[in-house]
Amino acid sequence: MKNKEIEQQHIKSQQRLNEMLLKNGMMKDEYKIVAIGYLSIDEEFEKGAVSTNFLNKLKILWNEGGCSMTLGFHTCEFCNKATSSSEKTLIDRENKVKYILPFMIFHYISDHKYLPPKKFIEFVMRQ
Repeated sequence: MKNKEIEQQHIKSQQRLNEMLLKNGMMKDEYKIVAIGYLSIDEEFEKGAVSTNFLNKLKILWNEGGCSMTLGFHTCEFCNKATSSSEKTLIDRENKVKYILPFMIFHYISDHKYLPPKKFIEFVMRQ
């Protein structure tokens, strides 16, 4: 799925959660949802190099606390390599953003030179 489709799915889920929270007298979640790294052969994507430090920090963040949702396997549309289709949410509390990303992001960065957005790279580097 493409980034915008993933974002819309998560926004709908967040809206349902917010309705429940408000019904129970709790504050709603005000974080912006941003999907990162859901690539499709039908869409252009930014290419470039990331630092080894960025990639190492991203791997640490992926493996730290929280849970990732496992969705089976995904086959890369660019090279047919299959890997886990797990998904992770990383929260940038400073900027009130929830980044949603697939495990495939590591493959896309390493094998297809995917360059994540600058704001996401800056968030990871601050961690």
